[in-house]
Amino acid sequence: MTQLFLNALMSGINTPPEGYINFNSSDHIRYQDGQDVSGHNYNCNRIVKIEKNISGNQGYTVTIFNADGNHPFWGDNIQMAPKQMKFVGKHDNIIELRGFGYDENALAIGAPANDASFAHYGILLLVENKQIERIQLNMYDRNISILYFK
Repeated sequence: MTQLFLNALMSGINTPPEGYINFNSSDHIRYQDGQDVSGHNYNCNRIVKIEKNISGNQGYTVTIFNADGNHPFWGDNIQMAPKQMKFVGKHDNIIELRGFGYDENALAIGAPANDASFAHYGILLLVENKQIERIQLNMYDRNISILYFK
């Protein structure tokens, strides 16, 4: 983990330095409408990557990878395609990023703007002792949250 990058995140900077953070998770729980719908998913390995915005805009890009192997249909290990997000707030040791803008590739193939909006996504990072301890992915349009644990 790049400490300089994490410091930028914790400071609320939307123009981070080059670099990235990988948060390795071996367990997650899925919530829908505030209800646990999955229980713990132990040994279900995911990597949440937070990096400088790959589109060159302000903010960050968040991508989630399946660390257990490639998807049988898609042939890659991307669990959640890259989403651009900005720092929107910090409360105590929780950092909030929220999606903004649109997936230009989806728009180019005719997806409705609402379906291509990154604003439906956000993450909360729980930081303790200068390390990310937990990440919560929020999918606001579906009222789904997924908590990723170390």
